[in-house]
Parts: sequence; C-alpha cells; structure tokens
Amino acid sequence: MPRYDSYGRQAPWDAAYAHETHRHDDDLTALRSAYRVLRRISTLTALGSFVVYVVLSCHAPGLMGSKIIGELSLGMAWGVLQLVVTFAAVSWYGRSAQRSVDPLARAVRERAVPAGRNAGAAR
Repeated sequence: MPRYDSYGRQAPWDAAYAHETHRHDDDLTALRSAYRVLRRISTLTALGSFVVYVVLSCHAPGLMGSKIIGELSLGMAWGVLQLVVTFAAVSWYGRSAQRSVDPLARAVRERAVPAGRNAGAAR
C-alpha cells in the first residue's frame, strides 16, 4: 500500500521508487568504475613511460647517450617516443570512453530526466 505525504502526493519512499533508486545507484557505480579504469590506464601509461625515461636519464646517462643511428641517441629517440605514447594514450582514452563510458552516462542521464519532461535540456 503506497504512503502519501501531507499534500496527498505519493511518498518517494514507496517500493517502486526504492527499486528505481537502487537501479540508478548501480548505474552510477558502473559509470564511476568505468571512468576510473579509463583514467588509471591512460594516466599510468603516459606517466609510467615518462618516469622510466627520467629515471634512465638520471641513472644511466651512458645508456641514454648511446647512438642508435647516426647522431640519434637512445635518449632523443625515447624523448620523441614520449609524444607518441602520450598521443596514443589520449587517443585510446577517447575511443574507449565513447565505447564504454558514454553509453553508461547516457543511460544514467535518461533515467534521471524522464522523456518528455525537460526534453530539450537533456541533450
């Protein structure tokens, strides 16, 4: 039996609302988790590569100064590789977000703003 507040409206704590709230919380948890995984992987990839570069530059200058091809040293090649790794991490982040995070965010948004009500604001 539904309960009513002092204005005669159905109280928000009835069973149907509780089920909907629980489902919404599960969606938000999944969204946070997917976003967290994306952030960690892309950040650790770019930052990890940079930290290895810096550590090798500080502690193994002979290795980083060794010539690979002509006048190109390993340190210079690794420095240029930092740009490639950073670009790849950002690109991967964008594609993965479109595939995994954006659909979850769209589902959460659609449940938060019912269709027909403020439809223009939910774009």
